Order: sequence, then structure tokens, then C-alpha cells
Amino acid sequence: MLSLLCAAMGFTGCDDGDGPDPDTIWDIYPFAINIYVTDKQGNDLLNPETENSIADNGIKAIFRGNTYEKDSTVAGNSRALLVIFSGLTSFEYNDTYGLSFGDFNGETNFERETLVLDWNDGSKRDTITFSRRFWWENHEPQSENTFWLNGVETEAPIRIVK
Repeated sequence: MLSLLCAAMGFTGCDDGDGPDPDTIWDIYPFAINIYVTDKQGNDLLNPETENSIADNGIKAIFRGNTYEKDSTVAGNSRALLVIFSGLTSFEYNDTYGLSFGDFNGETNFERETLVLDWNDGSKRDTITFSRRFWWENHEPQSENTFWLNGVETEAPIRIVK
């Protein structure tokens, strides 16, 4: 009887369901929304040296009722994957300028959140809507992001033509 009880406990003591493997430490990478802006001729409008650049116009992002001015918050660098929400920041990568909004916790789910970009130049605002789904599958993290620009589904990074 004792052998049957021990065997039954052995089969019910482990859970192969969803979730991280208890023997693995995971750093879930944070995510941000990256945005590039060009004119119809393909000129990088976030490059301060481009003619008609909007880089220094006072660009703002409006998210959850809060307004974030470009580069008004600066996050420190760290080797740890700490999630530091920096609001709206600019970056340069391979001679291309862009905007980044975030960072967001990589394990957080978002359902059709709205981010409004105010270019502060009299032009129409652009609206980015995004959803993020995070889950565990076979003890490994999985995620899926979906983006819409002004109501039309689009790929990341977001590319806006003004």
C-alpha cells in the first residue's frame, strides 16, 4: 500500500503545464515601439541635418493620458535587463534616425493600446495602436506583437511617411 501511495505522489508531484522551467532563469527582454519618419522622397525627417527635418520641433507622444516630450527622460545604461520606461526617445542606428517609445515589461500583455504622436508642426497626428501577447509554451517564453498605424495593420518597426 505504501508503494502505491509513493508512486501516485510521484506522478502527481510534477506539472508539465505552462510556465517557465523551474531549473532555468529567464530574462524576458523588454520591448519598445520603434518609429522611423521619412518624407515621400525617402528623406529621413528625424535626422537634424535633413532639409525640413522635424527632429527639433518638440515631438510628443501621448499614452494613457500622459504626454511624453522627445528626449525629456534619459535612462541609464545597464547590463541587467531592467525595464526602464523612458517615454519617447530618439536614437541613431546605421546612419538612420528613429524614435523609440518604451521600454515595456516583456511579460506584460497589452490589448489595443493607443499611442498618439504629435509632430508639433501643424500636421495631423499619427496614431499607433498595439497589442502584445506573452505566454509560455513548452517552458519557453513566447510573444506576439501586432501594430496598426492610423487604423491599418503594419509591421515593426513603424514607418511613417509625412
